[in-house]
Amino acid sequence: MKKVLVLVQSKYGASRQYARWLAERIASDLAETKNFDPKNFDRYARIVLVGGVYAGTVAGVDFLKKHRARLNGKMIAVFAVGASPADADELNRMQHWLNERLPDAALFYGRGRYDEQQMNFMDRTLCRMLKKSLLKKDPATLKPWARAMLESEVRGACDWCDPNALEPLCSVLKNEMNE
Repeated sequence: MKKVLVLVQSKYGASRQYARWLAERIASDLAETKNFDPKNFDRYARIVLVGGVYAGTVAGVDFLKKHRARLNGKMIAVFAVGASPADADELNRMQHWLNERLPDAALFYGRGRYDEQQMNFMDRTLCRMLKKSLLKKDPATLKPWARAMLESEVRGACDWCDPNALEPLCSVLKNEMNE
């Protein structure tokens, strides 16, 4: 049985970058959710989903949830990629959301990118509307995700991708593979 499958669902490329970095560090197969045949889950003992965070959800989790019966007995990890800095309250909320869909799945997090020029019309429009509403608020009351969004207003395109963010996940995977 192959050790690790890294599945990725990436809209703008940051999740794909993290998935590539992970596949380089851990002996694994790498596949996009849209091209992966769920029958092939049987080949793996560990499944890692790398997906972007959109409106508090992680892309690709619904794919795993849909095929949950095929995942019984497997180690499942989700590496969420978002524009916000890691925030304990938000990560706890996301872990709760994940546990409702995939009980026992471990959550990991890394910062991604924010570039409105790369976004589709709908995403760009929604982000601009959100920024306008955030600019009306007292900066001291803003949550970390809101401050990060406004940071892009000043800096333009931002890339926070960092391969070191994968270290906690790599440690867990290496420990799992050594058992």
